Amino acid sequence: MPMLAHFEELPQQNERRRSARRALKLGLGAGAEEVTILDLSLTGALLETSVPMLVGANFEVDLPQAGRIEATIVWNSGEFYGCQFALPISPSVLSAAQLQSAPANPENATADPLTELQELNAQVEMLAFRMDNALKRLKRK
Repeated sequence: MPMLAHFEELPQQNERRRSARRALKLGLGAGAEEVTILDLSLTGALLETSVPMLVGANFEVDLPQAGRIEATIVWNSGEFYGCQFALPISPSVLSAAQLQSAPANPENATADPLTELQELNAQVEMLAFRMDNALKRLKRK
């Protein structure tokens, strides 16, 4: 289910950055450029926005229960941008973000098998990430 969000410029904190820092926040912001999160997973997101961004650009995603997560634009096509999180988010954070954007009227919500499959895929991605980390730790011993 697509989620509405917006970019918010973050204040500079005596840093020598070449570009302004920004955070993607769920919901609409007053006077902010609208962003549609078309897909959110444990490892990244697909965004649609007219805000121009370069591949390699970093920003933060403000998610419920997790706070700000660093993300990097890894590809773009027109107004579509694929971003990858620096670290995967947990299934509970993913669920909280989806619940925050859920329809206000549950009677209009339908049991969507595609959404269920996406949620199952997110759980599988998290398990694969945890298995990979466990295998790396075993190899070090």
